[in-house]
Amino acid sequence: MKQKINYFTIMTTGRTGSDYLQCCIDSMPGVITLTGKTYFKNFFTKFNFNLKKKNKKILINKFLEEYKNLFENDILENKIINIDKLKFKNNFLKNVKSIVLNEKNFIENIFIAFEQTTRNKLKSIKSIVNHSHSLEETDYFIKLFPKAKLIITIRDPLENLISGIENWKKFSGKKINRSHNYFYTYRIYRDLQFFKKIKRKKTYIKLENSYLLKEKKRLLKFLGLKYSNKINIATYNGIPWIGDKLSQTRTKDGSFNIDVLKKRADKFFTKKDLFLLKYFYQDYQKFGYHKKKYNFFDKLKFKILSFFPLSYELKEVKKNPLKISNYYFIIKRIYRFLNV
Repeated sequence: MKQKINYFTIMTTGRTGSDYLQCCIDSMPGVITLTGKTYFKNFFTKFNFNLKKKNKKILINKFLEEYKNLFENDILENKIINIDKLKFKNNFLKNVKSIVLNEKNFIENIFIAFEQTTRNKLKSIKSIVNHSHSLEETDYFIKLFPKAKLIITIRDPLENLISGIENWKKFSGKKINRSHNYFYTYRIYRDLQFFKKIKRKKTYIKLENSYLLKEKKRLLKFLGLKYSNKINIATYNGIPWIGDKLSQTRTKDGSFNIDVLKKRADKFFTKKDLFLLKYFYQDYQKFGYHKKKYNFFDKLKFKILSFFPLSYELKEVKKNPLKISNYYFIIKRIYRFLNV
């Protein structure tokens, strides 16, 4: 592509609607986005590729083998797609035939080959939107593309935490690791701290507002795209998306699932939990969540109460009181709270 292309990447801060947002962008004219999250850092690290020496056919075959979910039906994401992998492979190999591959141009040509294989409207493309999703992948992507802009999806941190704890446990059952409670409690805080430190153009999309027309128009302005009604329907390669397997309720037509806006924190958490978590997540106040001014006595109260298990931690202990890992992750969580 000879025209100037702007790069963007989407990162979540938990269960905050990043998939929905990407799917709304999916059918938009003037933009390329793949059919799901990308883990390019993980790909290169896992296979320890030296791109300059690696056979290009072997490289793209490995990519297709590792990321079938971008081209075929995906059970976890509830995707129904069937993209011609052979056509994609041939497009990629033709485009990179005369260049020396590196990590950056490999990623660029993945997006270009994808567009050629699906819509093939390269001349009208203004933006490429990656869905790096995790903090680690996002950090990797923006180092490769220093001019890339950030789209960060956020949500009421308490509702985010409930969804992260409950939905993963219902989906995975006993398979889920005992670190899960700790991981989700901390990542909602950690991810926002990561973004605060990044000095580049970025925009935050609140899950609670993500379906509103004015929010969609604001996002399109950030992407440098003209308005189209296609932004209002979530799709994967043009096919409506009904929501992932973790979601307890879904839509059937690609519309926004209004059920995710139901507030459950007051019933799910104890009063002690609510105080501790609101204090811990107080940086989210800048987005309008749980606004309150804390004083010295609140800080002292927070420090003291941090030593006591949260209600959802206590449930795990009661289920398996002899599991040392339960106590280990509670101690880790206490450490995080004390260092706010």
